[in-house]
Amino acid sequence: MIKGNQAKAGLPDEVAEQLRRMIMDSLIPSGEKLPTEGNLMQKFRVSRSTVREAIKILQTEHLVEIKRGKGTYVASNRGIGADPLGLRFTDQSQSDLIFNLMEARALIEPGIAYTAAKRRSKNQVLEMETLLNTMDEVHARGEDYSPYDCRFHALIAECTQNEVLSRLVPIINDSIIAAVVHTSHVSGSYQRGSKCHRLLLESIREGNPEAAKAAAEKHIRQSLMDWDDVVR
Repeated sequence: MIKGNQAKAGLPDEVAEQLRRMIMDSLIPSGEKLPTEGNLMQKFRVSRSTVREAIKILQTEHLVEIKRGKGTYVASNRGIGADPLGLRFTDQSQSDLIFNLMEARALIEPGIAYTAAKRRSKNQVLEMETLLNTMDEVHARGEDYSPYDCRFHALIAECTQNEVLSRLVPIINDSIIAAVVHTSHVSGSYQRGSKCHRLLLESIREGNPEAAKAAAEKHIRQSLMDWDDVVR
């Protein structure tokens, strides 16, 4: 409940702070839906406009995300903005930036895959398989499959059970999206990527760290080769 003697101008901030504490204390876990506007109005005894302003504050902090037609959810990667490295403000050309992102992945992801194969859970492996199957279906329909591609790589990082790595990989996922956009017309690009994904999945499923590392290295090499075909 918000105290009645607080200035109205501060009500959205006060509601946002209380929700922020609930989120950071995992009273509302990542990925969970927030209570409805009506429930929040009743809980804090404030107006609908105050609740909406509070949600906007949390949205700018990347603590929540609004899913159209579904409601407001706690962000999976709480507090991570769309461009935390400020890459959109670099002086590099787009092609150079994408290459640098891929190079960063080449240095980071094989080690992540290695650790993921040692620490993955059965449910994570099942989700990875579902993602790859869905990605094949979406690609077959000629639709954008990059969100599933990004989630697949993010999930591998989550398999490491290392919070830093889980938060790091989504930051460099821009290279995955850009690669999909620019290499989709390269003959056989999707099929090669899909094969590498399946190798990664099987290596992680079998708990084979060395094979998972090798599969990740092969995948990045193939992505770089496809990108080279685009920029040549």
